[in-house]
Amino acid sequence: MRGVPLRLLAAGPGGYVVAALAATLSARLLPGPVVEAVLAGTMASFLVWVAVVIRVFAVPEPHRALAEVVVLAGVMAAAGGWR
Repeated sequence: MRGVPLRLLAAGPGGYVVAALAATLSARLLPGPVVEAVLAGTMASFLVWVAVVIRVFAVPEPHRALAEVVVLAGVMAAAGGWR
């Protein structure tokens, strides 16, 4: 039960931020019509969120899990997902 609130913070809002950045970034990078790129990015973002939640609860240390989510969000934002 140690670190569960921190893990929930990393998995819930943190996973949402990473998934939203992944959807935005993939919609910008995918070729083809804009509507299809946005739809594909949005659908893929749900898989990203699930992967983040699984990773957060698989890491042994809760602080490391939160740090990984923050770093991942920062990398995606710097790559162009934040505009």
